Amino acid sequence: MTESPAPTSTKPPVWKIWTWKLHWQILFSLLVGAGVGLAWAFLMYKLGPAEEKATLAQQGAVFGLDVMKLIGDLFLNGLKLVVVPLVVSSIVLSIAGLGKKAGFGRMATGTLLYYMCTSLLAILIGLGMVNLLQPGKSPGEAPLLDANRGKAVGEELSGEMSKVDSKKGSSAKDILSVFRNLVPSNPIAAASQTNLLGLITISILIGIFMPRLSDHLVDFMQNFWQSIHDLTMMITNLILAFAPLGVGCLLAATVAEQGNRLLGLGDAGETINLLRSILLFAITALLALSIHLFIVMPVVLACIAKVNPIQHYRAMLPAMLTAFSTSSSNATLPVTLECVEERVGVSRRTASFVLPLGATVNMDGTALYECVAALFVVQLFGFDLTLSEQFFVVLTALLTSIGVAGVPSASLVAIVIIITALESQLIGRGVIDGETGNGLLLSALPLILVFDRFLDMGRTVVNVFSDSCGAVVIGKAMGDDDLYPKEL
Repeated sequence: MTESPAPTSTKPPVWKIWTWKLHWQILFSLLVGAGVGLAWAFLMYKLGPAEEKATLAQQGAVFGLDVMKLIGDLFLNGLKLVVVPLVVSSIVLSIAGLGKKAGFGRMATGTLLYYMCTSLLAILIGLGMVNLLQPGKSPGEAPLLDANRGKAVGEELSGEMSKVDSKKGSSAKDILSVFRNLVPSNPIAAASQTNLLGLITISILIGIFMPRLSDHLVDFMQNFWQSIHDLTMMITNLILAFAPLGVGCLLAATVAEQGNRLLGLGDAGETINLLRSILLFAITALLALSIHLFIVMPVVLACIAKVNPIQHYRAMLPAMLTAFSTSSSNATLPVTLECVEERVGVSRRTASFVLPLGATVNMDGTALYECVAALFVVQLFGFDLTLSEQFFVVLTALLTSIGVAGVPSASLVAIVIIITALESQLIGRGVIDGETGNGLLLSALPLILVFDRFLDMGRTVVNVFSDSCGAVVIGKAMGDDDLYPKEL
C-alpha cells in the first residue's frame, strides 16, 4: 500500500495583498497613502500654487490630488450611506429583543455612567499633561503672544481665523439647543440630516412599543426590521471590501493637502517662531491621547470587564484604522458595529444600543483635546489659571463634549465656548483689560488649527475605541460571556 503524498501548503504568497486579513490590508494602505501624500506635498510645494496660467505639471498635481479626494470621498459617503438604516434597525431589534425584561433601564444607566466616567478621566489626563509639559509657556520672561502679536497671527493665518470667526457666536446655549434634537419634529428630516440623537429616540420608542402589538403585527415588524438590518450589513460588507483603497486615498489626500500648507509656513514671518510651541502642543495632545488609549482603556478592560486587552485591540483594529483615516465616529460606526459583534462577540442587543449612542455623546478624545487646547491658548498669553478656573475647564469640557458632538467642527465650537467663558473670568479678575482684551484669547485659536486635521485623526481613534470598550463592559454586565470567539 503506497503512502499518500503529504498535503501541500495552500497558503497564498505574501505579495498577494488582496488575500491578507482586512486590518493588515488597511494598515498597508495607510502606510502607502502616507508615503504618497508626503511625496505629493513636496511636489506641490516645489511646483508652487496653481494660478490662472498654471503649468501642465501644476495642473497635473492638482488633478491627482482631486482624484485621491474623489476616491476617498466615495468610500466615506458609502459608509455614511448605511449609518441611518443600520442605526435605526439595530436599535429597534435590540430594544424589542429585550421584550418585557427589566434590562433596558439597566443597560441605559450603565452606558451613560460609563461614558461620563471615561470622559472625565480623559479630561483629567489632558489637564495633567498640559500642566506638566506647558506647551504654551515662553522660554523667556515675555509671553509668546500679546494683543498685537495675537492680531498679527490672525492675519497671517487668515484661513484658520475665518473658521474661528464663524464660531464666535457659540455659547453655552448652543449646548442646550443640541439636546432639542433628542425629540425631532420630523423623523424624515432627522434621517436626512443624520441627527443620530433624534433617530436613537425614535428607534427606542419603536423598539419599546413594537412587542405590544398583536402577534401577527409583531412578526411582520420583526421581519421588516430584520430584513433592513441584514440588507444593510450586506451593503456594508461590500463597502468594506474597498476599505483599503478608500482609507489609503483619504490619508494620501489629507497628508498632501496639509503637508503642502505646513511647508508654506516658512514664509509666514514671525509665526515660524511659534512653531516649537505648536509642535509641543501637538505632542502634548498625542501623549495624553496615547495614555488614555493604551493605559486607561486596557485597565478598564482588564479590571472591570475581565477580558484580555490585547485580544480587544486585535479585534478592533479595522475600526481603529478606519477611524484614523476618516476622522469621523459616525462614518466609522458601521465598521465599529461589525467588529464589536463579529470579532469581539458582544450581542447585537447590547452593541446596537451602546455604540450608536457612543458615536453621538461619548467623545473621550475630543473632551481631552478641548482641555489641552484651551489651557494651551491661555499659556501662550502668559496667564495663570486658579484651581477653580481649571476645574471650570474640566466641567465645561465634559459638558461640551456631549452637547456639541453633533455639530460640524464640534471640537472648535466647544473650544470657543470654553475660551470665551475663561476670558470672562479673567476679565472679572482684572487679569485682562475688559475694554481692549475682549476676544484676546480667541485670536490665538488659528495656531491650534495648524495640526488640527492630524490630531483629529488621533482623537477619533480614541473616541471609537472607548465606545467599543463600553460595549464590552456593558455586554459583560448584561450576560455576554462568550467573547472573542475567533482567532484573529
